[in-house]
Amino acid sequence: MTARTRVAFVGGVRKVEREIVALGDKLGVDVEVHDGHTKGQGIERLAAVVHRTDLVVIVTGTNSHNAVHVAKREAAKSGARVVILKSCGAGTARALLTQCAWP
Repeated sequence: MTARTRVAFVGGVRKVEREIVALGDKLGVDVEVHDGHTKGQGIERLAAVVHRTDLVVIVTGTNSHNAVHVAKREAAKSGARVVILKSCGAGTARALLTQCAWP
């Protein structure tokens, strides 16, 4: 049995979070969402999410510069692939997850 692909969405998908997590489960892809907030423990939580994933989708249109910087830096450290998008709606998220499910 192969390990499930793990994908993290950083910022910009809060409205469709339940939908993409459910779709990921259906496709055999583990999905995590981080809101991109870096106050308090936010940076540590963001770093932990990125280190658990194979692919990090960073949505720049709704993220702070700090969240984008942290996500990119931690992805480089962990070897996670990065996709950078200005925005990410349900359709884009579905397409990315479908691609991840069929390597």
